[in-house]
Amino acid sequence: MQSVTRAIGIGYLLICLLALLATAFVGPVGYAPFPLPIGPAQDPVVVTIWYGTEKRQWFEDAAQRFAATNPRVGNRPIQVVLRGIGSRELSVRAARREFGGDGQPTVISPASSMWVEVARTDWAALNPGAPSFITENPGQVTPLALTPLVAVIWQERAQLLWPQGPENFWQNLHAALTDSEGWIGVARARGFAPGSPEYQKASTWGFVKFGHTSPLTSNSGAQALILMAYGYHGKSRGLTNADVLSPEFQRWMRDVEMAVLEFGDSTGSFMTSMVQFGPSKYDLVLVYENLALENIVAAQNRWGDIRIYYPPATMFSDHPYAILNAPWVTPEQRQAAEQFRNFLLSPPIQEIAFRQYGFRPAIPDVPVITNDPSNPFNKYRAYGVQVDTPPLVETPSGEVVTTLLDLWRRQINR
Repeated sequence: MQSVTRAIGIGYLLICLLALLATAFVGPVGYAPFPLPIGPAQDPVVVTIWYGTEKRQWFEDAAQRFAATNPRVGNRPIQVVLRGIGSRELSVRAARREFGGDGQPTVISPASSMWVEVARTDWAALNPGAPSFITENPGQVTPLALTPLVAVIWQERAQLLWPQGPENFWQNLHAALTDSEGWIGVARARGFAPGSPEYQKASTWGFVKFGHTSPLTSNSGAQALILMAYGYHGKSRGLTNADVLSPEFQRWMRDVEMAVLEFGDSTGSFMTSMVQFGPSKYDLVLVYENLALENIVAAQNRWGDIRIYYPPATMFSDHPYAILNAPWVTPEQRQAAEQFRNFLLSPPIQEIAFRQYGFRPAIPDVPVITNDPSNPFNKYRAYGVQVDTPPLVETPSGEVVTTLLDLWRRQINR
C-alpha cells in the first residue's frame, strides 16, 4: 500500500515539474489542481489612444466591451488606455512628441481627418527625412463615425431668432449678436411690440449669449470659423486666403467672436456646460449633432427643450482612427490597435454608437432610416434632428486653415 502511495506522490511531483518547465518556456499552463503562476508573466500589449472627447462615452463603453472579449496578440492580453484631448491639441502634441502625462500614443483619433493631415505635416517638418508619422497605408486611417456641426439653442430663443427657420443663419446671428439691445432688439426686429408676451420675455434675457470652442484647441471651433467664412462669402467651396484676409470679413468675424463669452477647449465638455448652467450662460452654441442628441433629455429635465438647427451648409466630422508609424509604436501594438479598430467598426458596436450616442454609422451595414422608435432620427425629430443634412462645404486647404487660425489668434485670442 505504501508503494502505491509513494508512486502516486512521485507521479504528482513529476507532473508538477513538467508544468513548471512548460510554464517557464511558454507561460502559465494547466488547470486545477495545477494553477501554477510560476514563470514569466505575460505583459499586456498597451494601446494608448488619444481621442477627441466628443466620443468619450462611446469609446469608454466600447473599450469595456472589447476587454470583455479577452483580446490578445499571440499569448499577450490587450489593454486599451484612453486619453480624451481636444482634437487640434492632440494632433499637434503627438506630432511634436509633447506627451506630458498622457503617455505615448499608439493611435490618434481626432474629430476630423483635417487634424490627421495637420499632424502628418507637422511631423514631416520637425523630422525631415524620417518615415511618415502616420503610415501611408489607407487601411491604417479609417473613419469610425460621422456627425455634422449643428446649432443648439433653447426652444424659446429659437422661436424668436429663427421663427421661419435658419435660412439666413449667419446674417440673423450676426445681427442678434451686434444689437446693442440684445434680445429686445431681436424681438423688435421680428415685429413684436412692447407689451407683447414675446417682447416681455426677451426683456429678461439680456444680450444674446453665443458660444463655440476655441479653434486653437478644438475641431468644432475650427469648423465654426470655416463655416463663418463660407457663410459670409456666400459660397460652399474654394475658400481662399484672399477671402480670409478681406477687411470686410475680418470686421464681420470680429463682431461675432467678440460677442462670445467663453471659448471652450473641448466640444464634449462645452456641451455639458451648456446643460449644467442653462440659458443663464448660453442661449445657443455650435456643437456636434451627436452631442446635441445625447443631451436632449438632460437639458429638458433641467431647463426645458432645446432645438437643433443645421447651418445652410455644414461640415461632417469623420472621427478617423489613425495608427501611428512612430518609433515608439511596436508591431504588437499595431496589431492590437487594428483589433480594437475592427471591433469599433463591427455592426454591433456601430449600432451602439448610432442608437445610444447619436453618431451616424461609418459602415453601410447599419442603416439610419428605420421605422423603430428607438432610432434617434425618429425619437428626436420634434427637436429638429433630420436624416438629410444641408450641403457640405469643401474642406479648405491646410494653408487656408492656417491663415484663418492665425487671423483668429491675432484678433481674438490675444
